[in-house]
Amino acid sequence: MTLRFKFLLYLAILHLIFAGCAIWFFNDNRVWLIVVEIFFVVSYGTGVVLLKRYFDPLRLIQSGAHYIKDREFTTRFKPTGQTDIDALVDVYNSMVDRLREERIRNEEQELLLRKVMEESPGGVITLDVDARIATVNPAAEALLGTTRAEVIGRPLMDLDNAFANALEQVPVDSSRLIPISGRKRVRCRRASFMDRGFSRQFLLLDELTDELHQTEKQAYEKLIRMMSHEVNNTSGAVQSLLQSCLGYAGQLADDDREDFARALEVAIQRTANLDKFMSGFANVVRLPQPQLRASNPWHIAQQTGLLFKDRCEAANIVWKEELDPDLPVIDCDPVQLEQVLVNAIKNAIEAIESNGEPGEITLTGGRKGRKYLLSISDTGPGLSEEVQKHLFTPFFYDP
Repeated sequence: MTLRFKFLLYLAILHLIFAGCAIWFFNDNRVWLIVVEIFFVVSYGTGVVLLKRYFDPLRLIQSGAHYIKDREFTTRFKPTGQTDIDALVDVYNSMVDRLREERIRNEEQELLLRKVMEESPGGVITLDVDARIATVNPAAEALLGTTRAEVIGRPLMDLDNAFANALEQVPVDSSRLIPISGRKRVRCRRASFMDRGFSRQFLLLDELTDELHQTEKQAYEKLIRMMSHEVNNTSGAVQSLLQSCLGYAGQLADDDREDFARALEVAIQRTANLDKFMSGFANVVRLPQPQLRASNPWHIAQQTGLLFKDRCEAANIVWKEELDPDLPVIDCDPVQLEQVLVNAIKNAIEAIESNGEPGEITLTGGRKGRKYLLSISDTGPGLSEEVQKHLFTPFFYDP
């Protein structure tokens, strides 16, 4: 039973009671009885009208509350012509206008944030109030080596991932440099924010491998230029002095002249070799751009293997070739490719020789999916985990 119905019922009962009393008191005077009855009817009608007007704001409030509950902020009320109700209408309309604008602004900002996260080259991971993964962008997926479907709703420590475990150890409002998969380095920062009154955390992941590699390369270039400059200056002066000394060989006794000349020639040759070595050393950090032209890399690999035929036979190493037929010609730099193959085959031979046992080197070529493959494999001991981490570090030496 609503409050409005109770008021109407109250008015009806009250007026019926007074009407009954009027009939009792004015039964003998018909005129007064009619007048009183008319008064009661007018009074009841007036009460109903006033009650309706009284409940109009309440009905308006109920409708507004219903729209707000349903998040319907596009409906506005029209003025009714009643001052009190129109004031309430103005307040409601202003409120829903602000709510609608705020919702649109929040949706646009959320869409922008989602777009930025999706396109960001840096990884972003947000956690819920229970430290479970709430969102993860594509860059973070790549760094974690998994998909968002596999990590959403799970704590970092449950991912069974060394990188994720390292992320779990990063304190709030601090950052760490975490190594992953060889030379890759990722700077990870953990911070917190408030969401609807609760503290949540997020992680920003920036891969610094290229930046560190560029910094290292610049440092190596500077160091090597300095070394090359100093060595060349010194060796040039030494060679000049040695050549001058060699000119005095004719003044020595016959018994000493040959040994003297041979020693100086050896010293001159060694100094020249040092110059060449430093020049080659410097070229490591300023490799020329590849000169691409149509070539057959598998044929180049076969020809390079022939250079080591005698050494393989001497070390009891079998050279095997597993090449698919009709391999295509592709664009590559045959000179740089040959240099790479020479080093790879040389390293393979040395790895097998270190065992002191017979071995095999296999040249493999063929199609793998939409790509073509060229590989050199050997039966040597392989690289340790520590060496693998520094596989592409320039001038790394493993004693």
